[in-house]
Amino acid sequence: MIQRALLLIVVIILGIALVIAFSEAKVTTAPLEPVAQVYVDRTVAETSATNAVAAINFDWRAYDTIGEASILLTAVTGVTALMRRYLERRRERGTS
Repeated sequence: MIQRALLLIVVIILGIALVIAFSEAKVTTAPLEPVAQVYVDRTVAETSATNAVAAINFDWRAYDTIGEASILLTAVTGVTALMRRYLERRRERGTS
């Protein structure tokens, strides 16, 4: 009963946070920021990519993207190693 009440409180708080965040967001018809306008204007000419998101991620910010992918790979590897030990211990005890 207490867990359900706590879960309900957390969901309500997250819902309020989402409503506040979306109410403060810019209207989609608002003019772009100067940097965003540069990306829109130069994407096709400088990268030959018609997909702006792909051009930004893999052409202009490639090193940043490689770094993020490396961090993600490291995190996944660490969690996998920890879970493997945990599962092996459970199997040894016969609680799996």
